[in-house]
Amino acid sequence: MVIYDLICRKEHVFEGWFPSLEGYEEQRAGKQLSCPVCGSKKVTRLPTACAVHTKKPSVVEADPPPSGRQPPMPTKTVSPGELKEALIRLHHHVRTNFEDVGSEFAKEAVRIQRGEGEERPIHGTATSVEKEELDEANVPYIMLPKPELDS
Repeated sequence: MVIYDLICRKEHVFEGWFPSLEGYEEQRAGKQLSCPVCGSKKVTRLPTACAVHTKKPSVVEADPPPSGRQPPMPTKTVSPGELKEALIRLHHHVRTNFEDVGSEFAKEAVRIQRGEGEERPIHGTATSVEKEELDEANVPYIMLPKPELDS
């Protein structure tokens, strides 16, 4: 089961639950999708992010700079192509080195946090409600944007 954030032409945002990406594509092509608020049939998928469970952060306090001010952050202009390439490399790294737990991400991340599950890197998807629950339970995770791939 996959969950996608969808938006209609009137900018109403809602979730759609599908058996797979192919299931979503079939319903979209068959004009079976509609906005639950206004009924619009012009529905598109919003860019989605996967969730990644990280280990508990260790608190390390750095000595402040002598002046008491924070040092300036280095800046670099990155082209859209470089950003897309970096996102593709990041997603490849996650898929290669993290266990895909799919829609069970939130449950598994909580189990790991509580010591009830094996400590390991995982990735998957979470609904907006599940993300709020992870935040309330202080479970560390990172949302990663998925790069748009040319079709």
